[in-house]
Amino acid sequence: MNKDEILRILRETSEELEQIARSNARPPVADGERLYVKFIKGRPAYYCRGKDGRLVYVRTSDRKRIERLSTEYYEGKLRAAAVKEKRQIDRCLEVLGKNPEASDVDKVAGKLAQAIRNNARLSELTGEGYARKWQDCNVVVKKYSIRKEDDYHKHKTLRGDYVGSKSELIIADRLYVRGIPYHYEVALPPEAGLEKARPVFNEFGMVEGYEVTGFSPFDSDTLHPDFYVLNKRTRKAYFWEHLGRMDDPEYCRKNFNRFMRILDSGYIIGQDLIVTHEDSQNPLRTESIDAIIERYLT
Repeated sequence: MNKDEILRILRETSEELEQIARSNARPPVADGERLYVKFIKGRPAYYCRGKDGRLVYVRTSDRKRIERLSTEYYEGKLRAAAVKEKRQIDRCLEVLGKNPEASDVDKVAGKLAQAIRNNARLSELTGEGYARKWQDCNVVVKKYSIRKEDDYHKHKTLRGDYVGSKSELIIADRLYVRGIPYHYEVALPPEAGLEKARPVFNEFGMVEGYEVTGFSPFDSDTLHPDFYVLNKRTRKAYFWEHLGRMDDPEYCRKNFNRFMRILDSGYIIGQDLIVTHEDSQNPLRTESIDAIIERYLT
């Protein structure tokens, strides 16, 4: 968690505490009565003290009055605690906000000369350091050698990868220009549980059989989503699938089965999985890519 995230949480907490203080800042209903509790032979006895200072016994049968006085007592304690905690948080926000650049560790790497930054071992506790380790990680296994052109992967990205379509090229280049770490065509992690039987649907939506996937990322039926991307600020990673021929019925049927397997594995669209699509009449727009990057990856 970086400083911006901490500041956001502190501000939200301060606002919530202010709401608590305001919502409980109402005077008692019964002219300043205050609840007192004494224990007699281990059992609670309720009293209230009015403006005249007299302590008056409240019968246990008067449940509404005891409930009201107990609630007022609790709300007074809650209000005082909220005001005290908000005051402490506001002091932290004041100190952190005086010179935000001075103590922001995530901005240190960005201020270095490129030649130094490229060779320095960045701390994994910072966003940039974590992103570099994530990008260089060998845990994710790629389906193809992304540095080599083949019959399918003919489009070279700004980063030097080869991808399978012009739309994937646009996505990859927008990610690269924005400094978003990404992997291309990696295997879904084995822990996704894809070894379970999954139904296969025909063009009429009927189940025509079942498929069983293996654990190895090299199996022919292992899924390889188009992109695996990282939000450096939150350290949240997403799969990104682009559907490029939505006016092709066979293509849609094939990808329907793919998405069944992904969703059945516990991935949720918009939470773990980003999806874009296009057809011959409605091409992918760079504005749409930029909007997704802004929402999920910055």
